[in-house]
Amino acid sequence: MEKKKVDFSIGIFDNLTQKGLEKIKSDISNCEIYGIGVYTDNVVINDFYTYPVNNLEKRMEIARNIEGVKFVFPLNTSEPEKLKEIIKEEIANYLEQNNS
Repeated sequence: MEKKKVDFSIGIFDNLTQKGLEKIKSDISNCEIYGIGVYTDNVVINDFYTYPVNNLEKRMEIARNIEGVKFVFPLNTSEPEKLKEIIKEEIANYLEQNNS
């Protein structure tokens, strides 16, 4: 099976379970570039009706510290069409910054 060029996951990244971490590591091993989108505090509270334990910066740091993650970006919406646009833009930004 050929590796994907780019893959990603999105989430809150507050209390990452071992199962979740294993899934991410499996995904990372099957692609060249892996990114993580982290929902902002506002999205977590208003869209998922829960409060994050850690602030956005700390949760992004948790995601950044996963071995193999190349880029991390905030997500200020949970609307699927807007998410697609943000993810496309963040992937393009990463590729532009790392191919010049």
